[in-house]
Amino acid sequence: MTEEQIKFLCKLIVEESNRPLSELDKELIKQAIDKAKNVPEMIISILTMLSNI
Repeated sequence: MTEEQIKFLCKLIVEESNRPLSELDKELIKQAIDKAKNVPEMIISILTMLSNI
């Protein structure tokens, strides 16, 4: 699986999540996914943002 495919799946999970996320929260998480330089950085970014919500 390529990094782009992983990013796409992560953004899909964020969008379809049952977590009570505002549209702004979802957009910020998706931007963090896009800006990540590698998969571990992407995962850390997502977890950090979700822990602050």
